[in-house]
Amino acid sequence: MGPFPQTRSRLLFTGVCSLAILLSSACASTGRLAEFDFRDTGLAVVTVAPPHPQVFTDDSHDPDERGWLRTLFRIGSEMARDAQAERAAEKLAEASHRVDVAGLMGERVLERSARLLRARPMDSASGADFELEIRVREYGIRADSWDAQADFFIHAEVLLLESPTGSLVWKAGVEARDPINPNSWSEGSALGTLITAQALAGLSVEEMEAALQNLAVYSADRITWELEEGLDRARR
Repeated sequence: MGPFPQTRSRLLFTGVCSLAILLSSACASTGRLAEFDFRDTGLAVVTVAPPHPQVFTDDSHDPDERGWLRTLFRIGSEMARDAQAERAAEKLAEASHRVDVAGLMGERVLERSARLLRARPMDSASGADFELEIRVREYGIRADSWDAQADFFIHAEVLLLESPTGSLVWKAGVEARDPINPNSWSEGSALGTLITAQALAGLSVEEMEAALQNLAVYSADRITWELEEGLDRARR
């Protein structure tokens, strides 16, 4: 699989932003960002996330069920749809073993956050001056129903900490959804501009792998967008 597609322009949410994103932007926190000069300091990223992204419809999400595959497209007793859901589950399971979404997300957050702060990216928190901790509660692909538009989503908390004291410098909540556009990762896709949960079930393993890589890009860019907003407000 080649490098990540360049999705920054798409992730800036041209058009009408969701209410969650508008609220997040309006309440962007500066914390203690103005107190520090981050230039040439060491920055590390630690990501705490579920082992796999979740893919489910809102009406099928049951947090008490074990395993993310069991939440995938439970759409009633219709045999045709059940068969589609089972095929989708098998392909997504294979794709998720090929793509370390949380790991790729952490790498991208480190690269972009270090550039924003003008800090030195470090592979380990040991010896770093600051640590960006990403606590992901949920992330993955969601649709309101089998026939509804499928979105990337992330629900997380991000904390910038002083090392080694663990003193809090800045924190932000990240909760957003962005429509999946197959043309951003599959040139010449026949699926159209946007896809539904049902169309997602018809993707190949390779296409699902590309979608999960895009999920890593989307999640990382949403997180660093929050940091950029906080820095901009702190420097005013």
